[in-house]
Amino acid sequence: MTNWFRSLTNWGTPENNMRKRFERANITGLPEGVGKNVSQFSSFYCEYVKRVRKEVAKYPGRHELIEIDIEDPTVGRQVEEAFGIKHTCWGHKNTAKHNNTVSVDELQRRYLLSQRE
Repeated sequence: MTNWFRSLTNWGTPENNMRKRFERANITGLPEGVGKNVSQFSSFYCEYVKRVRKEVAKYPGRHELIEIDIEDPTVGRQVEEAFGIKHTCWGHKNTAKHNNTVSVDELQRRYLLSQRE
């Protein structure tokens, strides 16, 4: 979750990054103004997953939910097994080189400073 939050925060411009877009979007389970920290995003995502699982469970035999942890080192093999594509098709593309250089604490500090301006 921390990596996703960091990625969302670093994608785009500081004034209009993806995390801020989520924060403004008023998504079910993530009302406008919520999503400023990892904890809020974690809660949102966990509740989202529960809603998806519940919806899929309503239609046994009609839908199959495949859940894959994209940070698992074996994700390529999991994708290959689930979808029949070569495991080498999976990988990180278009990644920002700076994503891992800024800690979540630093992102939070920057956010708080921006709110004072």
